[in-house]
Amino acid sequence: MEQIVIEAAIKSFIPQLVKESFSFLGKVTNETKGLFDKSLHKYFTKQTQRYSYIKTILNGNKPVYLYDIYFPLNLQRNAEIINTDKISNFFINTNFVTIFGNAGSGKSTLVKHLFINSIVEKYGVPILIEFRYLNDYSGSIEDYITEVIFENQVSQSFDILKKWLKTGKFVFFLDGFDELNNDIERTILKQLTSFLHKYNDNKYILTSRPYTNVEFMPLFHNYQIETLGEEQVKRFIKLQLKNEDELSQKIIQSVENTSQTYITSFLSNPLLLSLYILTFQSNPDIPNKKYIFYRRVVQALFTEHDSKSKLGYIRQRRSKLNQEQFEEVLKRFSFLSFFEIKYILTLIMY
Repeated sequence: MEQIVIEAAIKSFIPQLVKESFSFLGKVTNETKGLFDKSLHKYFTKQTQRYSYIKTILNGNKPVYLYDIYFPLNLQRNAEIINTDKISNFFINTNFVTIFGNAGSGKSTLVKHLFINSIVEKYGVPILIEFRYLNDYSGSIEDYITEVIFENQVSQSFDILKKWLKTGKFVFFLDGFDELNNDIERTILKQLTSFLHKYNDNKYILTSRPYTNVEFMPLFHNYQIETLGEEQVKRFIKLQLKNEDELSQKIIQSVENTSQTYITSFLSNPLLLSLYILTFQSNPDIPNKKYIFYRRVVQALFTEHDSKSKLGYIRQRRSKLNQEQFEEVLKRFSFLSFFEIKYILTLIMY
């Protein structure tokens, strides 16, 4: 998607919102309408610029334009598949959607795309709420959402805000439920449920890693990010290396010809596939020993992924272990499970 398309969408969406917002307030001065127009334009422009650039493991600390490297993912719920190109595809049967995916599956990148698409498609006013910021917040989740809206000058008054909330003008992206501290999860869930029932005409997309209890919220339709298939892996590699055809072809050949079967399981995850590409660039010889490759994976998952994609964020570890301690526990766990012939583990077992 070109930047010019986003800018054009902003210009055409704002007059529609201004007209709808003041239709219920009666007589309003042109000056007030003008201020509202400017504040919305500032918000949309600032946020689309913010989410249009991301950092990835492949590009280090250099921000890249989202749509230069964005790879569309599908969501699955039983036999139902959602194409994620358009925000409207999510809300055909419900206003409430949860997206589950493991680390590196592309949840946060997908949210950035959908945020921008909400504006491009004139679908609703997108508001991104990141759960991690509630860890140090003393108020309720409704208080926090209200603060975010007013800080960004999306609404000029409580009257407009309440009307928008009641009439469903917002698309709320509730990102990273798994990043909440354990001691406030239950409270936030209770507050969130109350907010959803109060303003149920808005659209909500909540993202999380699996097994956080949020999957049991009755209003939500739960979807899982589909893993990458063989052809998707090839297209992903070509997209990330679109200016390096020779290198991308070599990596694709290595994927097709590798005798290291342990590598195959990593290729279905965008982050780990990126790590494979990065490893190949520095050393095209894929290690024969799993532990060498796994160590690189642990390093990426433990520190690099969060620190690069979420500047300054330090994930709370339930285990309270640093990386070295975690690796030691993981070694022993792997040793015991191997000799117990337990290769597939469930949450209930442990």
